[in-house]
Amino acid sequence: MAAKYDFFPTPQPKDKQPEEKYHARLVVERTLTNKDIAEEISKRSTIRKAEAMAVLDEMADFFLQKLGEGYAIKLNGVGTFRIHAKSPSVRSKKEVRAESIKFGGVVFRAEKKLTKRLGATKFQKVTYSSTSTDISEIEIDDRLMEYFKDHTFITTKELQILCGLSKHTALRRLKERVEVGKLTHPGSLRSAFYFPVPGNYGVSVVRD
Repeated sequence: MAAKYDFFPTPQPKDKQPEEKYHARLVVERTLTNKDIAEEISKRSTIRKAEAMAVLDEMADFFLQKLGEGYAIKLNGVGTFRIHAKSPSVRSKKEVRAESIKFGGVVFRAEKKLTKRLGATKFQKVTYSSTSTDISEIEIDDRLMEYFKDHTFITTKELQILCGLSKHTALRRLKERVEVGKLTHPGSLRSAFYFPVPGNYGVSVVRD
């Protein structure tokens, strides 16, 4: 399966004549969680999903503890992790105390095996541009009709990708469709899932 990309405007220096240029950028469709990883491990081995989840949770705790103790951690085939320390620049070593040294982030160095394998990554342009903003309400509904043929719900992020909208615009479009009864947004206000109301977007009305 190929990684998805789209074109984005290239920022131009303010002191130069504006010039329309674009560059390709990876489009991250979804972030895989421990649950997703555990499920995939269970499919590829005899380890049960619950066991894989427990191992991943322990691994996260192990990383936190050992990185915080100054160890570097190497995952074969992936790379090495360590933390970065930062401190103010001084003229004498005597001016620096342990309290003035702060955590400066996590440093990751990929193994050659990983970079070599990822070097063969194939890319495919997204079906709908994530940078396009010229789309009508009718076209949004048409795309939602097609989308709900294979999905039971949609999120703000998915509508962004589907219709090429900003996060703010995608959220507003979803809320508008909730208000007119085309979509429903059950659960808390922070719930990420929007479902089609029966009778809309090809979803049949259940009759007694």
